[in-house]
Amino acid sequence: MAFSLFKRWFGSTRRGGDETRLLHRCHGDAALMERLIAAELARRPDTSRAAAARSAMDRWNRDR
Repeated sequence: MAFSLFKRWFGSTRRGGDETRLLHRCHGDAALMERLIAAELARRPDTSRAAAARSAMDRWNRDR
C-alpha cells in the first residue's frame, strides 16, 4: 500500500516525462494510459513509446 502511494506521488522510475504527464492527465489510471499509448502505437507501429505518449496527449487535447 505504501509503495503504491509512493509510486503515485513520485512516479515510476521507468516512465519518461511524456508518460508521466499522460498518467497525470489520466488521473493516475495506468491502465487507461497504457490503452492510449497502445492505440497510438497501433496507428504508427514505427514510433517510439515516448512519441506515442506525446501523440496520445495531443489527441486528448484535440478530442476534449
